[in-house]
Amino acid sequence: MVLVVRSPDWVTGSQRLTLQTVRVGDLGEGPIYPLAPYLWDFRRVGELRYMAQTAEPPKLVAPHEPPLAGRCGTCGRSHVDRPAGPPRAWAAAGWVIDESANGYWAPHDLAMLHCADPQFALRELRRVEEQVGRGSCWLRGHEGRPGRYDQGKVRLEAAPGGHHRITRCDAAATQPDAIGPEICLHPELLRPPADVELLRHDRIGVEELHPLVRAALFPATDPAETRPASDFSIVPAGFWQDERIRVRCGRQWHWISLRDGSVELLHHDEVERRREHTLRVLGAPMRGCFEAEQAWRDGNDAAPRRLRDYRHDLWRRMEHGGSRVVLALLDAGMNPQVRDGQGRTLLHRIHLFEHEELLPRLLAEGLDVNARSRRGWTPMCEALVHSAPNDLLMALNAAGAHPQLSLTDPEHWPDPAVLGATSDAG
Repeated sequence: MVLVVRSPDWVTGSQRLTLQTVRVGDLGEGPIYPLAPYLWDFRRVGELRYMAQTAEPPKLVAPHEPPLAGRCGTCGRSHVDRPAGPPRAWAAAGWVIDESANGYWAPHDLAMLHCADPQFALRELRRVEEQVGRGSCWLRGHEGRPGRYDQGKVRLEAAPGGHHRITRCDAAATQPDAIGPEICLHPELLRPPADVELLRHDRIGVEELHPLVRAALFPATDPAETRPASDFSIVPAGFWQDERIRVRCGRQWHWISLRDGSVELLHHDEVERRREHTLRVLGAPMRGCFEAEQAWRDGNDAAPRRLRDYRHDLWRRMEHGGSRVVLALLDAGMNPQVRDGQGRTLLHRIHLFEHEELLPRLLAEGLDVNARSRRGWTPMCEALVHSAPNDLLMALNAAGAHPQLSLTDPEHWPDPAVLGATSDAG
């Protein structure tokens, strides 16, 4: 039996990882990435310090020490005395580049080598060899689209005599003879952990590390040296503060207010707003402050850049924080009608969260269970497409969501215009 962590099936679906126990013989076809024990077993977290010690530099940033200079802002590695180009960098670290690999290097192959750390990769390859008895693995990363992988053109091999090799093969030569799981190494797992990178760039302090990670990396650190719990609030800093954004409105510059996930026009009253919305219904375009306000409500890209960035950050916090974060933001005063960049409401994204508590709260806040996104989909459409659990589908169906569960085939879904007219009439 092995312990398997499965990533989400959908980039736009629930971001929760699934932990399962599976027989080795039941592992499906595709790449398998062995995870180092210190990444998931708290009893082995002490190994993190050893794995974090790379050749550049051979030490960690200690508390109150200035950030390391001369480092790339993307990969966090020093480029001093390192030959240009990923293949040469690996050669400088002691890896032997196979002669057949001296030709053309595809951009994706170079990107994988550039992402991984040569010394870290060697240590991880030796660990995998001890675990599965295999001293060579394909280096595989995402092709760019979720669920798609590159053809495994780069192979790493650890030799007993120290002549570790990098072999590059054509895509046709890398396909295994038998269909089944394939042990691979992911380039993102062949570099120091994110905690170490953040420390090196002085983006976080030692006191902000998880207690287990802090004890492994800095054993001499006083465990009592932690920041106040209030600093770790799941509500973004400044969420309650009024932020002013300047918008070109006609021949003048106006200010709009952004606070608690809501936009307020500071230079226009309700009479002007009703007039603009009446003109919009008659086909006239909206401009200036009213266009920014409508773009925020509809979730389209006509919103000013700061509004788009704010919306992106807010939704990422909710997507990865779960219903706990959503409920905390709602308690803090967030507008429940907020929409994402595709015009979807929280009801459209309800399949991301634990719905038992959140769904009744959203319905009580007055959200339309049949609201349409820019794509014309209702919350039920989103739930069906993302294979939401049956209890959520039943709850939406009981709340009057369309299409009804009897219409699970998208070809039978009602036209968005007809659905909108029916919803408005109700």
